[in-house]
Amino acid sequence: MTIFEKVLEIYREYYICPHCLGRMFSLLGTDTTNYDRGNSLLLAMTMENHRAYLSKHENHEESISNLKILVEKARFNPAQSVLDKEGIEYSKNSLPEKCYLCCDIFSNVPIYARIAEENLNKLEFKNVLVGTTLDSQIVNREDNFKAHFNLLNSEAFKNHFNREVGKELSNNLQKPAEFSRPDITIIFTLRFESSEVNLLLRSIFIRGRYNKFIRGIPQTHWDCRSCRGKGCESCGFTGKQYKTSVEELINPEFVKEAKAEDSKFHGAGREDIDVRMLGKGRPFVLELKNPKTRTLNLEKLQKKVNKRNKKKIKITNLEYSSKEQVKNLKVNAENTKKVYRALTSSFENISKEKFEVLLKKLKKEIENQNIQQRTPNRVSHRRADKIRKKKIYQIEGKFIKPKVYEFIIESQGGTYIKELINGDNGRTTPSITEIFGFPLECKKLDVLKIY
Repeated sequence: MTIFEKVLEIYREYYICPHCLGRMFSLLGTDTTNYDRGNSLLLAMTMENHRAYLSKHENHEESISNLKILVEKARFNPAQSVLDKEGIEYSKNSLPEKCYLCCDIFSNVPIYARIAEENLNKLEFKNVLVGTTLDSQIVNREDNFKAHFNLLNSEAFKNHFNREVGKELSNNLQKPAEFSRPDITIIFTLRFESSEVNLLLRSIFIRGRYNKFIRGIPQTHWDCRSCRGKGCESCGFTGKQYKTSVEELINPEFVKEAKAEDSKFHGAGREDIDVRMLGKGRPFVLELKNPKTRTLNLEKLQKKVNKRNKKKIKITNLEYSSKEQVKNLKVNAENTKKVYRALTSSFENISKEKFEVLLKKLKKEIENQNIQQRTPNRVSHRRADKIRKKKIYQIEGKFIKPKVYEFIIESQGGTYIKELINGDNGRTTPSITEIFGFPLECKKLDVLKIY
């Protein structure tokens, strides 16, 4: 069966618009649009049947019948002009109302583009992408149609809609389409009788480092353990386990400036609530979700946060980042080197000389060696119970007084330093307590450096 015969077969049963006709043969021929492809098919068929009608050696009845199909079923004006010119009568009351496949959605592309523009008002963006969710009725009708007419060279409904609305929108806005990382994705939910528009605004990612100068605040917000964030007497109806966090001291200024709906704080590991983060700080990435403004004065925001939280926290080295760097932050956290300072207390009085002897033994048995740490008792309620191997690269010690010592420990990221010191009842081995031969306890812990 030729393409012309296939087109006539379609229009004997259904009316489809030139956009959809072109789509049904989209993989045949290049460098044209579906609309032009559809119109070209109808024009070529009109010309061929007009030629046949004028020929003395052709079947006039067949050519007239075909031209009538093009007029009465395909609504093709050039074919109507041919019949009018030749004085051939045709029915003027049998024209179908809407395209069987798209219900004239493709004829209203400018309207959909204008709806998108209205939704983009007051948003800052450099590029866009159009996406589509189709109602099952549209999908099923199209699938059945293609199967019924054995159409194997067609283009999907979504592809055509996304491209045509995208082109119209880009031209109107003078902003390009972006397929890999668009600032805004416009999602049309299409039905035959109605449509909806939703916007997906790509998150802004900002990376930097933070210092935490005080003890007693966690890295991120914790819901109250009793009410799980709902608010109760135990938490003073705040819904929070702790009054504030590093996240809550940093994020609000950025959320406000970007007019974002929400935010998320991603840290390269985390220190305990009672541990300070000193030195050059811990790497972090701040994710701002659904931001209406994308261009932020990072230097100004950094100064604002630091001034408001003086002596609590400090942020530095701010720059724009990406979702990929969040993944890298999480993956690499376990493989970094970190340097800690631990102030410990002993349950035994020992002399400085005895301490030096024990320190020498400690360095010999633990430096550049792997230790085994079973998930500590203190976090076992929220962490998987498993054994982790962690490397201790270097350890230095300082005698302060008979029951007080200071250790500088360089270890692999994710090492539980408090348990390295106290042994956690044998769950960490070897430990400083095990090597010294008497119990030690970490009183104060600071992170000095993260490589």
